[in-house]
Amino acid sequence: MRKLILNLAAFCAVPTLAGAADLPTTPRSPAQYDQMARAVFAQLVGMDTTHAKGSAEAAEALAARFKAAGFPDGDVYVGGPRPDKMNIVVRLHGRGKGKPVLFNAHLDVVEAVRETWSVEPFELTEKDGYFYGRGTIDIKNEVAILTANLIRLRKEGFKPDRDIILAFNTDEEAGGDANGVDWLLKNHRALVDAGFVINHDAGNGEVLNGERLWNTIQTAEKIYATYSLTAYGTGGHSSLPPRDNAVFRLSRALTRLGDYQFPVQISETTRAYLEAVANRVGGDHAAQIRAVLKDPTDSAAADSLRDVPVINAELRSTCPATLVQAGQTESALPIRAKATIQCRLLPGADPDETIATLRRVIDDPAIEIGVIWAPVASAPAVLDKAIAAKVEKVTNEMWPGLKVVPVMTPGASDNVYWRGAGLSAFGVSGTFVDVNDYRAHGKDERVGVTDFYQSLEFSYRLIKVLAGP
Repeated sequence: MRKLILNLAAFCAVPTLAGAADLPTTPRSPAQYDQMARAVFAQLVGMDTTHAKGSAEAAEALAARFKAAGFPDGDVYVGGPRPDKMNIVVRLHGRGKGKPVLFNAHLDVVEAVRETWSVEPFELTEKDGYFYGRGTIDIKNEVAILTANLIRLRKEGFKPDRDIILAFNTDEEAGGDANGVDWLLKNHRALVDAGFVINHDAGNGEVLNGERLWNTIQTAEKIYATYSLTAYGTGGHSSLPPRDNAVFRLSRALTRLGDYQFPVQISETTRAYLEAVANRVGGDHAAQIRAVLKDPTDSAAADSLRDVPVINAELRSTCPATLVQAGQTESALPIRAKATIQCRLLPGADPDETIATLRRVIDDPAIEIGVIWAPVASAPAVLDKAIAAKVEKVTNEMWPGLKVVPVMTPGASDNVYWRGAGLSAFGVSGTFVDVNDYRAHGKDERVGVTDFYQSLEFSYRLIKVLAGP
């Protein structure tokens, strides 16, 4: 599930900077590696790696490429939880001067309905300055970039201080019933044990009105949890309604929950990100953000930001209703009414406290609360200043003067498994995305052609800096 882009366009006024999205002075990789990355990209997008089809074909195809490039069989591992659910792990050996650095991206994609697309979703199409296709931004682009760069480093004879590991996993999008990172950590920890992880499925560059805002480094993400609220009634003929109408009871519960706001909590990451936003937006919103940062209990300032979802999501846990099911026919009273509540909880949130809060807010013991998807929690990564400095160094080599901002993403990634296993994991990507036009999981998914090639060079430089020397 690609990280959610924090859409600032609703309240961020940034002047247009002509040509900023395609600066001619931005470094590019040698042509042969541009071509290699594009070829790998086209091959991967051309494969249907949705949950129903699996990622084994993609893993095997990549293994063949690495072996053809000279990687020994022992350094290319393909395996997974099921025959159709395969991961690939590749290692470039270093001098053993530190624990390996691992770069991660997932092979699977969400489904695509051909009738809703203007192009074939499982075919890489280049037009109007973009690459179109399912997975072009989530995140086969990053798999292709990392693949081409590791092959480039081997061909150049690069000998890093520490081993470089690439781990491309299955089933990130499917909700974890065969999640590749989880499986690797539980079954082959030695293959992926590392000093730290750089996940290309979290963190990215953001562009608005043609101007780059900043690059981000993800140090935290919200916890995905899904609950159900169920009310029951006696049923019967609609002409003889009793007091215990299940729909009315559920509606009252949902209204109470909809009016409730979880308390504001500010972390080191969200403080840094919101300070950057405030410095950029100015005006009333900036004043409100600064008021909340100064005093998280300032309910007036926090309430004023509730209608800015991207900021509200940074400030607190959220539990909106997403599905409601009730009744069987218009002339029969409902026996049951059920709502799905999709929570995104702040890192460190206690699942038991969340359910207790739901019970307290709903204030109706007749409402049954069920757990559809139990939260998988992991503590945020402590922002490593040395790693952040290297990300900033490479960012400024590519785009002089551009700021790097830590971020907590409201979406989810495989970092929950890396961090849960005790590894420091950070989300970094050199791919810039227009905050007004982020199409992951949507129709006509795309990434800018120039953005793809510039990210290729960014990634190459970042791998070298992080692996040393």
